[in-house]
Formats: sequence, C-alpha cells, structure tokens
Amino acid sequence: MILRATTATLGLAAAAVMLSGCLAPAPEPAPTSTAVFASEDAAFAAAEETYRAYVDAANARRADPNAVPDPQDFLIGDALERDIDSRRELDELGLHLQGPSTVTAIAGVSADLVTGNVVTHACYDSTAARVVNEAGVDVTAADRDPTVMVEVTTTLSDGELMIVSMAPVDGDPC
Repeated sequence: MILRATTATLGLAAAAVMLSGCLAPAPEPAPTSTAVFASEDAAFAAAEETYRAYVDAANARRADPNAVPDPQDFLIGDALERDIDSRRELDELGLHLQGPSTVTAIAGVSADLVTGNVVTHACYDSTAARVVNEAGVDVTAADRDPTVMVEVTTTLSDGELMIVSMAPVDGDPC
C-alpha cells in the first residue's frame, strides 16, 4: 500500500511538473516594427506640412523678431546647427533678411514608413526676400538665383516630424 501511495504521489508530482510547463506564461514575442506612416503619401504630406510650417515661421520671424513659433523649433541635427551658424554670421556682418520666401512645389523622393525618415525636394523661392544691412540698404547680390531646389530630410523625434537637413540640389532647377 505504501508503494502504491508513493507511486501515486510521484505520478501526481510528475503530472504537476508537466502541466506547469504547459501552463507557464508564453514567452513574449519579439517586438515588431510598427509603421510611423500608413503610406508614402501620408509620409510625404507630413514632411510637406513640416517644411511649410518652418518656412511660415521663418517668414513670420522676419516680419516680427518675437513671432512664435521660432523657426528653429522645427529643426534638429545638421539643419539646426547650420541655422544657428547662419544667424550668427548674419549678426556678425550686421545683416538681416527682410521679406517672405515661398515654397512653390514639393515632391516626395523617399520615405521609410518605419523610421519616419522622409526626403522631399522643395522648390524654394526667395524673390521677395532681401538681405539688408544695418543702415537699411539692400545688399542682396544682384546675380543671385532667387529660386532653388532644396532637398529636405525629416525624421521622427519625440513623436514629431523634424527637419534634420536641408541642402540645395545641384542641377535641378525649380
């Protein structure tokens, strides 16, 4: 009888161990990347909205130095560093910009739906913008091309699409 009880106890213990293996929580699946944008069109639209908001903020700041938002609020990385350097250089030279610039066209180039990195080409027109010195004299270069194609790269940062770089596109007229 003791042998049966011991065998039964061992059998129950073995069954409990086997069942606990089956009832243990399943291992967590490896995280999968979720898309930041539903489509390339959505990515390009968001990048365009960000760039246009940046240009609008820059135009507002030219008209009123206290206008908000600050155009730099749309920039990170290389774009922010270059903007800081440009502002410093203009200040050192006693120059400032007057008049608005416009975005006449934007075309999507590439979009990574997972990372949120989006590249667009924007046609930037500064025909109405002028470089003015401290005396209020227009010192804009007479031979400048007022329209330029700019490659704009945006990326997701803290849940917002931000401009990380802007560079002229050589040989690609607006």
